[in-house]
Amino acid sequence: MTLDRTRVCIVTPNPIGSNPRVVKEADALCEAGHDVTVVATRTHDRVEPRDLALMQRIQWRLLRIDLRSRLQRWPGRVVQLAARKAFVMFGGEPLAERATSNFTAALSRAALQVPADLYIAHYPAALPAAAAAARRHGAAFAYDAEDFHPGDWPDHPAHDVDRLLLREIEDRYLPLCAYVSAAAPLIADAYAQAYRIDRPRVLLNVFPSGQAPQRPNSKGDAVPGPSIYWFSQTIGPDRGLECAVRAIGLARTRPHLYLRGTPAAGFAAHLQKLAAEAGADDRLHLLPPAAPDEMERLAAAYDLGLAAETACSRNRLICLTNKLFSFVLAGVPPLMSDTPGQRAFAAEAGLTDLVYAMDDAQQLAALIDRLLGDGEALAGARLKVWRLGRERYNWDLEKATLYDLVARAGLRGANPQGRGPAQARSSGGPHETATA
Repeated sequence: MTLDRTRVCIVTPNPIGSNPRVVKEADALCEAGHDVTVVATRTHDRVEPRDLALMQRIQWRLLRIDLRSRLQRWPGRVVQLAARKAFVMFGGEPLAERATSNFTAALSRAALQVPADLYIAHYPAALPAAAAAARRHGAAFAYDAEDFHPGDWPDHPAHDVDRLLLREIEDRYLPLCAYVSAAAPLIADAYAQAYRIDRPRVLLNVFPSGQAPQRPNSKGDAVPGPSIYWFSQTIGPDRGLECAVRAIGLARTRPHLYLRGTPAAGFAAHLQKLAAEAGADDRLHLLPPAAPDEMERLAAAYDLGLAAETACSRNRLICLTNKLFSFVLAGVPPLMSDTPGQRAFAAEAGLTDLVYAMDDAQQLAALIDRLLGDGEALAGARLKVWRLGRERYNWDLEKATLYDLVARAGLRGANPQGRGPAQARSSGGPHETATA
């Protein structure tokens, strides 16, 4: 699909290797004929191999801010802490921008260097940066809410200042956005209610159909099996994993639980202790992290997927995660805890029989046994889910919403100076510029 050529700058505080939503967005807009630059960071050496692999194939320009060392992060951190103390005493939006994230100032400096017609911010730390660049270049800016960020923290007074800081920023900038998009329907509803803005357009966390298996399989081929699979960047608490370990100990089918990611400090030993107590110490397997665009291929090897969201925060209750849609695209039935977000998705997709009560190990074990104990039931569930991935929940279809949003942003000419989009400029091909 080709649209009127627009210069688009996407701004994120994360490395591209850990932000697949940004990569999908940049790829889609570049494919549609837009001139795309991504402003991102370098923060963890463990993500660097994924960044480098992506940089071998991307067709858009990448500007990375090197924040890996303490020396590089220290000035921003000092400013952030001082601004946070001042905000507690005096309040005020300018202080909030400096106090929310030590990455915002660096993102702003980098984004200001990139002339564009539309700046798209991901995560609150990038929103002031996108707005500042839009002001300088007479452009529009937009916000993609990957989560409901006011609900990122548990409902505890310790996080009151964090919520106030975020409210100052989003309350100022969201009404000025050319558009706001959200990663799940209930996240869109929450933003509309919290800020009294038009309901954001939903842009699901789905993935390209080319990453899916070409045909459904009646079962997974992971050995040993039968198998249940979960993945994330971090294997840690508040992810429903303790319940899953107890469930595999209760299940008559004696399934193996495979967890992919980097374990949080001490958490692997905690899970192994739980597995031993459940009589399943030989059926818990920890796997190393892998590249985001490998997730669907890797998931297809397992019988069932696990989307075990918990009530640790409001955002976790209403979000729809990457892993959920990776499982669907891979043709792997996702076992879903009954959060409001996942209940609504299951009803829409016709998968309510895959939902279990949150943190109920006995109910999860019964669901596991119903599928793994009946080959025909497992094969039928895998075929149904694979078709959903092919026919509805994939990026090939979903990106049409992104194209429409960008086109409408250009038509509105929504920019502070009231000037129309500037003439497009070729980025000269993909390359990296590292800045401190």
